[in-house]
Amino acid sequence: MPKTRAAVSRDVKTEQILALAERRLRDGGYEALSIAGMARELGVAQNAIYWYFESKDKLFAATLQRMLEEIVSRKPSRETDVRERILWFTDEFQTLSRLRGAMSERARSSRPVAEFVAGLDELLSRLLSGALREHVAEEELPMAVETFRATVEGTFARALDDAQRRRVLGFALERLIGSAGAP
Repeated sequence: MPKTRAAVSRDVKTEQILALAERRLRDGGYEALSIAGMARELGVAQNAIYWYFESKDKLFAATLQRMLEEIVSRKPSRETDVRERILWFTDEFQTLSRLRGAMSERARSSRPVAEFVAGLDELLSRLLSGALREHVAEEELPMAVETFRATVEGTFARALDDAQRRRVLGFALERLIGSAGAP
């Protein structure tokens, strides 16, 4: 028999839903984020999930936020050279990048997803600006950030394997920041 909401704390149930949603997004993308399927897997009524997340888009945005926070919590220290820090982030953001199409599509009609996408774009630009600031002239920094972000997105769009992606991004970084921090 399914557990009632009162039998499980809100935080625990929210965490269970988010963990399952993340697993589904990682394994099958946005299409795998089925509220009915998740409810069956969790042994709860479909409406129970909507009690915690009022829409599929709010669940999607909350799950993406959870994934982002987990990545940021493990970021390398500032002692790690700039090239490796940037490459680490591009490796880590690969999963979110695979969901970029769904994010863009849902952001057109969903405020929660649009707000997440805007926040993600701002965070990525801010992190990259901070990493490149010591190596790129201030007046060229916005263009350097956009150039590198476009290059990263291109490597994901072309589905380059990890080694190819790192070679392409390493080449781009070398052109942007020189050999500073190169291994």
